[in-house]
Amino acid sequence: MTLTLLDLYNSAASQEWSMYDGEAESTEEFEKALLIDLNKAVCEILYSYPFSFRLKTHVILTMPGQESYPMPQGLILKDNSGNYSIKINSKSLKLIKEPLTLDNKRGIPEGFYIKSAKIFLYPIPSEKSMVTVDYMTLAIGENKDGEEIFELKNDDDTIIVPPHLEEIFKQAVIARTMLNLLGSESDENYSAYKKQSETAYRLLVKYSKGVGLDKKVEI
Repeated sequence: MTLTLLDLYNSAASQEWSMYDGEAESTEEFEKALLIDLNKAVCEILYSYPFSFRLKTHVILTMPGQESYPMPQGLILKDNSGNYSIKINSKSLKLIKEPLTLDNKRGIPEGFYIKSAKIFLYPIPSEKSMVTVDYMTLAIGENKDGEEIFELKNDDDTIIVPPHLEEIFKQAVIARTMLNLLGSESDENYSAYKKQSETAYRLLVKYSKGVGLDKKVEI
């Protein structure tokens, strides 16, 4: 099973106290307000904890003479020593704090700095090699073409979550969405959805922990 925006939308719209039609068949039938609250709920949940399924590795294939390369769309991780997880041939690169003092030296990169959303390697690569960047993606899903997306718009957009966590994640999102829709703790239905939201979230965190993944990942 793949969790799609259409599935999330209809599940949320079908809640007992929802004011929306839970039988939408396409994007054209989506209510904007509910779509906004769904996106808000998904982001609130995904960005609140370093879920292991959000950890990815960005691969850079260096070219001789090319010093800058695109950054991954996410937050670069740090190891236990506080060093950024950017490596060349499994060797960590050091952060260069004063890049303006560098000359045009070429060779095997030993360090890096970041400027204008690009990673600059130093020395400037003199040969082809592979640089890996471990990061936590900020994407919340993928579109039909398999491209990362940061907002759910189309009915066939899918959520980035492993199959065994889809149902728990779905319940967490629906409950959080209903809280956003109700908006006030004075609403008679608020406490029930709050309890459901907290329970689903705790289960999501519990069952998403990867082997060896600490609760706190430095970013």
